[in-house]
This record gives sequence, structure tokens and C-alpha cells, in this order.
Amino acid sequence: MTPPASKRACDQCHNLKEKCRRPNTTMTCERCQRLRQTCHTVRNVAKAGRKPRAAITLLHKLPASSFSPRAESLEASHPFKTKDTPYSHFYVPFDAGLGTNPALFPELDQWERHFLNLMKDIVAPSPLDKYLIGPSFHESHHRSFVQSMLQPASALKNATVACAAVLFGDKYAEYTLTSVEVGHRRAALALSELRALKISEEQDLITALVLGVSMVTFAMHVVDGQPFLISHYTLSLVRPVYQSALRMDPSIMDYLMCLVSTETFECLLTAQTPTLRINEHDRPNVVDRYLGIASSLFAHLYDICAVSSLLRTTGGTMTAQTAQKVEDIRESLEQWKTSPPLNFLERFTVAETTIMLAQAKVLRVAAFLIIHRLYHPFGTHSSEALSLSGLIDMEFDRVLHLTGHSLPCMSFAYLTACFEINGREARTSAIEKSQRVVNFSKQSQRRFQQTLLSMWAAKDAGSQIYWFSLNDILNRKSSTWN
Repeated sequence: MTPPASKRACDQCHNLKEKCRRPNTTMTCERCQRLRQTCHTVRNVAKAGRKPRAAITLLHKLPASSFSPRAESLEASHPFKTKDTPYSHFYVPFDAGLGTNPALFPELDQWERHFLNLMKDIVAPSPLDKYLIGPSFHESHHRSFVQSMLQPASALKNATVACAAVLFGDKYAEYTLTSVEVGHRRAALALSELRALKISEEQDLITALVLGVSMVTFAMHVVDGQPFLISHYTLSLVRPVYQSALRMDPSIMDYLMCLVSTETFECLLTAQTPTLRINEHDRPNVVDRYLGIASSLFAHLYDICAVSSLLRTTGGTMTAQTAQKVEDIRESLEQWKTSPPLNFLERFTVAETTIMLAQAKVLRVAAFLIIHRLYHPFGTHSSEALSLSGLIDMEFDRVLHLTGHSLPCMSFAYLTACFEINGREARTSAIEKSQRVVNFSKQSQRRFQQTLLSMWAAKDAGSQIYWFSLNDILNRKSSTWN
């Protein structure tokens, strides 16, 4: 006689609130078997009935250390725990949930588990949300974050802890010292495992992409991070199996596009050719959680990078053949149109559609502005350049006014527009506005401002700067502009 099926979900499915299907108590469930996870049910059996409210806010004391802020002060000062937020009852400073389950995370210390606990609640505000188009993407994105924690691969756990640490360290001063220690320790382990990763099957590809995006996120929050090098390495690893990614769930391609945008924006500034060319029709009728409906523009940005690299190599010689390539890119951009899904307006809020349409517009205008500066050095033929720059600036102002939010992943377009600005008052205003436009991290804001100030100083000194010679003028360390 076949044993009856288990009435309790395994720990993995229980934590993710997924349906747990298995024939009997001794067999691995379908989901764990598919994802090659360890299927176990070791959590304590909960008592029947509703938990008393006092249990929700139970505070667990952590051992004192030289870098640990007092738990009581965190509870009092944490921005989620205020009367003005509808999520205050979800804030659990040091709870006994997902992050402190020793069966899932025996290798983590209490501070590392605490950072995971702060990130885990799918209904709570999350530091991850500011990188997304809007709230329609919150649940699926946060769920993928939690799933990364539960993967058997230690690299993903290390990367997830590192990201959680620096995200909270960047946002809240009380976590800063702790996040540096925790984040760098776990990031070093994750990067080591990324270098050792070989892609032989579908799960390896997913691991590489999630790991790459996590490490790029970490690098953009720390001093001397190398997000460009990390994205370039990960894309080089993925390139041989790129066609496989196209056949997978679109959300997997979102991770790939995050890496592509990171590398492409840096390649535009350094006149290098990116690793991958995402063809314009590779992602038809898809809405990207980061880039909205602008993904197909990256085929044209790749082509601009390739021409810019050629011009830099040849010392700026614009041959007839090179000029024809530039004109072909310009013509393709003029014909380019967004290709949202049929239910686009019904699926997303007015604010989200406003943001996505603006993303596509500013990135396309920035491409035209770059082409203009391939022909003409900065400070010359300024009428057309200032017109294009003004369009980008006005679009950012419009979106900030209508939605109260900046355009995610589009600070590079704002940087392109700001290169054209002259006059102390206008430049001061641009620097001030960058605090609202560039919101990926404090470190990204610093990189943005340093690059802009270096560019303006070179212009004022009378340097002849074409777009393809920017890197020589700026003499920058690798950074990124999401």
C-alpha cells in the first residue's frame, strides 16, 4: 500500500508559499526535484490558531560587538516602523523566520541572517524596489530574490547576503559599518565562485545571470567597485549559450539585460565594443522589469559603440565607409518604434506606463546626441546638441513632476544631456538635480558627479573632445550608469 501524501509542505515551498506536491512523506517534492534542491521538513510544527500580536514584534537580542548598533535603537529609528507607513506591523527587527532557520542557513552568523530577514517579507517596502519600473514588478522580483537565498548553490547565498547588507548600509546609517564587513566578506566568496562557474546546463545559466546581477549591484554600492568588469566577465561566460536564454522565461532575460545595460553604458563612454549584441527583435512584446520597453534600443547602442571604437582606433578618421555606418544607425533609430504587448495599458499603472515611455524616449534621444558628437566636438555645432539635451532634461522633469520618481536605469541619458551644459548656474542646478535623478546608490551619485565635473573642466580648458575620445579626457576608473 502506498504511504499517504505528506500534509505538510517542505521548508522550501512553505517559505515561498508555493504548492508542495509529493506522492508520500519520504519522496522529494516536484519543485525541489526540478530545481535540484534539498527537500526537507525540519521546521517546528506551528500551534493551531492565530498567533498573538505580541509574538509579531518579539525582539531577539544579538550579542554585542564593536560594530553592532543596539537592537533597541534600530527598532525605534527604523523608517518602516512609523505611524505613517501602512507596513509598520510587518517590521520584525530580529525575527525567528526565514533568515534564522538553521536548517537553511547554518553557515550564516546572526547579523547576516538579520539582513536577510529585513529583505524577505514580500509585502514590505524593499530597497530593491527603486531599481524597478514600479510596484507591478515588486512581488515577482522580490520572490526571485527569496528564491536565490534558497538555492543550494552557496554562491547565490553569498551574493544575496552581500547585496542585502550593502542595500541597507546604503540606505540607513545605523547599518553602515556592519554592512561593510558583512558585504565584503560574502561578496569575495561569491566572486570567487563566479570565476569558477562553468555553464553546462540551464540552471548554470540562471545561476550565472543572478550571480552577475547581484555582484554588479554590490559593486555599485561600494568604493572602488568594478561593476563593468563583473558584467563583462559574466556576459562573456553567457555568450556561448545566449540563444538558450532567449527560449527561457522572459524574467531570466531581464537579468541578462541588466548586465547588458551596465556594460553598454560604460562601453559608450570608453569607446569599446560590448560583449553581446541584443538584436532588435530578440525580445518582441516584452516588458523588462528594469528597462521597460526600451530593450530593443540596445542593438543600436551596440552599433554606436562599435563605430565609436573604430573611430578611436583610427584617431578619429571619418572615412566614407565609417560615415555610412553612422548614417545607417541614425536611420535605424529614426525608424525605431516601441513594441509593447497588446495589454500594455491594462497591465500597468499610469505612472508605470509614463515611466516606460519616457525611458525609451530619453535613451533614443541620447543616442542621437552621441551620434552628433561623433561628427562634431563638444563646444561646436551646439544648437542641435542643446536642443537634444533639453529634450532629455525636460523629460526627466516631467516624470519627476508626474510620478515623484526618477527614470530607473536612465542616469546615463541624463549624463549625456549634462555634458552639453555651460554656465555656472545651469551646472549647479544639474548637479543638484542629479541627487534625485541618480538614485541607484550614493556611490553612483558620486561617480556621476565626478565624471560630470571632469568633463566640464576639460571643456572649459579648451580641449577638443569628440564622443569617441571621452575616456582619454575623463581618465576615469570603471563605473556604471544605471
